[in-house]
Amino acid sequence: MAAVPSRRSQQQPVSGAAGQQQPPPSSSPPPASPPPPLSAESPPRSPEMPPASQRQGPDSQPEGEAAPPPGLQPRPLSPPPGEAAAMLSPSSSVPPAPAPSSSSSSSSSSLSSGGSPPESPDSGAVGGAVGPGGPLSAVSGAFRELFEACRNGDVSRVRRLLEPGNVNAKDMAGRKSTPLHFAAGFGRKDVVEHLLQTGANVHARDDGGLIPLHNACSFGHAEVVTLLLCQGADPNARDNWNYTPLHEAAIKGKIDVCIGEYKKDELLEAARSGNEEKLMALLTPLNVNCHASDGRKSTPLHLAAGYNRVRIVQLLLQHGADVHAKDKGGLVPLHNACSYGHFEVTELLLKHGACVNAMDLWQFTPLHEAASKNRVEVCSLLLSHGADPTLVNCHGKSAVDMAPTPELKERLTYEFKGHSLLQAAREADLAKVKKTLALEIINFKQPQSHETALHCAVASLHPKRKQITELLLRKGASVNEKNKDFMTPLHVAAERAHNDVVEVLHKHGAKMNALDTLGQTALHRAALGGHLQTCRLLLSFGSDASIISLQGFTAAQMGNEAVQQILSESTPARTSDVDYRLLEASKAGDLDTVKLCSPQNVNCRDLEGRHSTPLHFAAGYNRVSVVEYLLHHGADVHAKDKGGLVPLHNACSYGHYEVAELLVRHGASVNVADLWKFTPLHEAAAKGKYEICKLLLKNKLNTLFLLHGKEPGYNNLEVAEYLLEHGADVNAQDKGGLIPLHNAASYGHVDIAALLIKYNTCVNATDKWAFTPLHEAAQKGRTQLCALLLAHGADPTMKNQESQTPLDLATADDIRALLIDAMPPEALPSCFKPQATVVSASIISPASTPSCLSAASSIDNLTGPLTDLAAGGSSNAGDGAAGSERKEGEVVGLDMNINQFLKSLGLEHLRDIFETEQ
Repeated sequence: MAAVPSRRSQQQPVSGAAGQQQPPPSSSPPPASPPPPLSAESPPRSPEMPPASQRQGPDSQPEGEAAPPPGLQPRPLSPPPGEAAAMLSPSSSVPPAPAPSSSSSSSSSSLSSGGSPPESPDSGAVGGAVGPGGPLSAVSGAFRELFEACRNGDVSRVRRLLEPGNVNAKDMAGRKSTPLHFAAGFGRKDVVEHLLQTGANVHARDDGGLIPLHNACSFGHAEVVTLLLCQGADPNARDNWNYTPLHEAAIKGKIDVCIGEYKKDELLEAARSGNEEKLMALLTPLNVNCHASDGRKSTPLHLAAGYNRVRIVQLLLQHGADVHAKDKGGLVPLHNACSYGHFEVTELLLKHGACVNAMDLWQFTPLHEAASKNRVEVCSLLLSHGADPTLVNCHGKSAVDMAPTPELKERLTYEFKGHSLLQAAREADLAKVKKTLALEIINFKQPQSHETALHCAVASLHPKRKQITELLLRKGASVNEKNKDFMTPLHVAAERAHNDVVEVLHKHGAKMNALDTLGQTALHRAALGGHLQTCRLLLSFGSDASIISLQGFTAAQMGNEAVQQILSESTPARTSDVDYRLLEASKAGDLDTVKLCSPQNVNCRDLEGRHSTPLHFAAGYNRVSVVEYLLHHGADVHAKDKGGLVPLHNACSYGHYEVAELLVRHGASVNVADLWKFTPLHEAAAKGKYEICKLLLKNKLNTLFLLHGKEPGYNNLEVAEYLLEHGADVNAQDKGGLIPLHNAASYGHVDIAALLIKYNTCVNATDKWAFTPLHEAAQKGRTQLCALLLAHGADPTMKNQESQTPLDLATADDIRALLIDAMPPEALPSCFKPQATVVSASIISPASTPSCLSAASSIDNLTGPLTDLAAGGSSNAGDGAAGSERKEGEVVGLDMNINQFLKSLGLEHLRDIFETEQ
């Protein structure tokens, strides 16, 4: 596969070629020679500080303390005279502040009882949330004792004194602080936990407007901050001086609280490894966007996106993670997800507003990343969200230029033209449509919604939509093409009452009674919207007002009174009384009444419902005797209702074995499918009716689809085993050349796969695109299946039509490790090939050996066994000596244990990380 040009030079290959194992972009080392810093990357200019004279309050507060806004009294900066000693008990870990001089006592008469103790004996200015003072001597009774217990962290006393009536009691003699203010300010985590469990109010404010979070931030109690935030404390709450908790932390220099540094490394590791429980225990609004201290300065979202941790990405986004955050190289999380082909993560980031054309420092877009690594599905997703493949990077290369295969280059060009046509049709821009219109893309479908340009044109609100529609139809657009909801352009136009295009579509042969996934026609859609003129127009073109949807409604029943009046004239006559009695008798099992039927009405229809016959009702309600009688008197076992269901569907869906057996005996087709391609076996399997499944399987059921197990919910081991026992072909191919093992591997059905292997399926079978079951399992992240296949002879070196091995397609680290272990060293891509390290027996110099360590053997890439690492690269060791020709006194790393190996390289401090990676 062609190497991807480096972002630093055209000659130097990038290490992230398609399918190669490497850490996500955000976790790899920074480039050796980054380009000149861009102005956009320069640190933001700090806001100018006012002169010191302006920043000092009227009481000459220390330099650095911001003065209160005009019109407000200065915030209390120290305890009042004579009360500092009362603030702290002998058991307190913080010594009392010295009593202030008389000159300052008059200006410090107020007290912040919500804060924490002064940080040092000499701290005269506590700033903002000050020590939990307040004249406790003036607080009477149990309240005073409770406040002291909270301040001192005495959990047992707090438990004894706390009652529902005093959990939010206020220190009326001080700043009206609550017990939670005291506990938070002193960093008493256990007390804070107990108070929160007992119903303490995290939003309670003291006299200065401070909430407990202000106090915890002011004195850097990070664990308490986390607790309060997890209980819903507002990190943006402002006090009477307009200060937020972040102001408090910043003023006091509490860096870990300020910038989310609290247990940052643990949080980043949880995001990388996918440890949801640990992540939630550490995550706060303050650290959700923290950056790593080293490497590429990645955020948790960068790591989770790069390592395909879908659930972690969801949690981070829910908690405010920034999709636009950039690492050291200017990469956003979307770059990481696209580089490694993580489709679900890419979709999540785009849904949360990620910029699809974001550029890093080398002008690489996410599409450059996906295209260069041959991530075909991700490329399609990006293009459907507006990615521009014509944008060039710093080397003048577009995403199309960087695509490694001609097929991908062609696909990128085709889909870009197709999406451009769709957008032009939406905007009803005639000039753009003419410019982008080409025969090969006239019926291009949006990959997710399956909309064509014609769907987009008829839905447009622009007055030129009729001209666009006529142009597209003249150029060969399919008038009855369906989107993912089976809606034709006529459905879309009728729903929006675009009568001008309804006429054009009718003129070009649109089917008036085409059904969507809900069994509704265009007339249903128009009636639901109350569009009278559209309903009249559709009726004049031949729409059938009697068609009943899957919910059991006609178009008239879905409309308002005016619509009902118009459509009632077109509705056929109601079911006759004789037919009605027969239908009701079949449903109730009234055989005597059923016997009054004649050959003329034995197959009558419920015209006001789903157009069911008496046999449909009798089969669904398990009326065995009625079913027998109807079958002997000419009832049609193949009759279909509005949804395409035959009586056998009804019997199988409700598990009526005798009825199903009767119907099959009288010639009912076991392979018949309804409008949604569901067979009676689907109905029985979905409801767990195993005996009926066996009955159907005995009657020449087409079992290929079942053994392949592609349908949702199919993973029935008993049915598969029954099929195999009765001679089903374990290697039967569908039209794409897939055998059942392909589908079991793709959908993660481990038990089914093991059963197929037991019956000697071909583990290395290839489909029309040369994909093996191992390709499918690796691409879909099925770790257990990969291990199962490899254990039974799957070949990890086989390549598909695009020359990709399963390793190239692997989406998870553990799968990559499995595949690397299973592949011979010579078959590994260059970045995975093991390198031997030759160490002198006489001298081991940790200081000199690290320079010999290749990029491929860095800790990020050491995912294979150490023995492979040493053995596979021995031929390249030293001066080329091999076998018995090695120099005397030299040994290969194969004979060393992991500790000796790392020590010889001067990397013994990485032992824990190495073991984690292993």
